[in-house]
Amino acid sequence: MVKMHRLLRWLPLLLLGGLLVYVVVAQPFDWHAVLDHILHMSPLLWAQLLGVFLVCYAARVWRWVVFTRAFGVDVPLWRNAVIYMSGFGLGLMLHKAGEAMRVLYLRPYGMSYANGVGAFLADRLLDILIAGILACSGIALFTGHADWALAATAACLVAMWVLRSSLAREFVRRLPLGRLSAYAHEGMHAMSVLLSGGTLWRAVALSVGTWCAQGSALYFALKAMGAPVDLHLAIAAYSIGLFAGAAAIVPGGLGAAEAAIMLLLVSKGVDKETALAAAIVGRGVPQWAGLLTGLACMTVLGSTAEPPAAVNGPAEVDPPPVEAS
Repeated sequence: MVKMHRLLRWLPLLLLGGLLVYVVVAQPFDWHAVLDHILHMSPLLWAQLLGVFLVCYAARVWRWVVFTRAFGVDVPLWRNAVIYMSGFGLGLMLHKAGEAMRVLYLRPYGMSYANGVGAFLADRLLDILIAGILACSGIALFTGHADWALAATAACLVAMWVLRSSLAREFVRRLPLGRLSAYAHEGMHAMSVLLSGGTLWRAVALSVGTWCAQGSALYFALKAMGAPVDLHLAIAAYSIGLFAGAAAIVPGGLGAAEAAIMLLLVSKGVDKETALAAAIVGRGVPQWAGLLTGLACMTVLGSTAEPPAAVNGPAEVDPPPVEAS
């Protein structure tokens, strides 16, 4: 049993290693051509990729603002943006738990732990849902099986409905985890409040804009490197690569996502060197710009004063989640 547990723990890395061996050995590269593409990026491409970064993270920040305002939490826009972006810097050290720590900076403004966790869960769930639906569209584009795409899309929508349902909350509440179950139940209740009504549709629109913009980075990179593809194809390849990276369980999906994107593009006639260079650049520049901005925001949080409400410290007992209006 212990051996099986160890095998399952290392299986994702073994699969990633096998994929990389296939890419390197079975698909030999002209690495000089890959580096040449990366090192000779035009100023226009740099501007386009940084523009993608600005659009993506502006949409993410605004979605976060929509969530916090739905709970009646009044945070200055600039500080709310800094708090949100700092989560990506914290995520470098603590993975997703680092992003969840945003709630600690919102406590002085009246955000309860339950509502903060609910906002974090809603933020992550919408990212997964929208990227998943875009990836499902890619199934039809890359395999020609529209029925598979429809089935996968339906599965994404059903999963979202289940996670925000009272059934899921009741299941979590009954888990034998003591107060942790109660906290998780309250957080899921807060999430379900955000994922309903006008708040849901505003957040969905911002999420669609975010992921379409991120996929457009791959489109711009391919176009600049002389291998243009349709915009919807680039977005679909980017989204599928994202899930390949997540399945590999490596930090940021590093390597697995780029390999998957490359293989998808090669299947559509893009040469290997250009496909790999575009995957590295199109995914890497906006992502690392976001991570570096997150680290900078962490230093800003540490050097700026908190509001007077923080002086007395947070209340020892959280109020119940506030219903969004």
